[in-house]
Amino acid sequence: ALPKLEDYHAKFYTFLTLSSAHLGYMYNSNRLVEAGMWVLKTWRKSLSLQQLTMADAKDPRETLMYKMSQTKGLEFFKAVVLVSSYQDQYAPFDSARIEISSRAEGDPSGEVYREMAQALLQPVEHDKLFRFDVNFKIPEKNLDTFIGRAAHIQFLECQPLMKMFIHSCSWLFR
Repeated sequence: ALPKLEDYHAKFYTFLTLSSAHLGYMYNSNRLVEAGMWVLKTWRKSLSLQQLTMADAKDPRETLMYKMSQTKGLEFFKAVVLVSSYQDQYAPFDSARIEISSRAEGDPSGEVYREMAQALLQPVEHDKLFRFDVNFKIPEKNLDTFIGRAAHIQFLECQPLMKMFIHSCSWLFR
């Protein structure tokens, strides 16, 4: 959508994401989530999961995630804010922060991963990029906490986080 909004880029202010897999799921650290995604891709033929896992084309540079990473847009914003949580296993930490995973080193697919991260952030001025790491207090132990879903849901349900963010970082929204 950003290329179609190019005429309006002077009005863009803050680009904020909450635990979004900007670089896909190439380096997901939770085997259980990985297995669940495989089941959904296989049984449900989920196109969106195929795209997020970069399985929608044989050549990784032909996948939707790669093509989207090569699209202009983030540089138009006054601030690019990436909010992530290491507890969230649904959106890989490095992917949510648009950082190159240490697992990419020595991996043949790592070159594509690096290209994606560099293409997204290279045009963004360093003083406009902000990364926030959130550590949720999740006292209960259940399947959701085990697979990392509880933290992912907290980004939507945790009102104190939203209030604190808006209060402490109000300059991002003026």
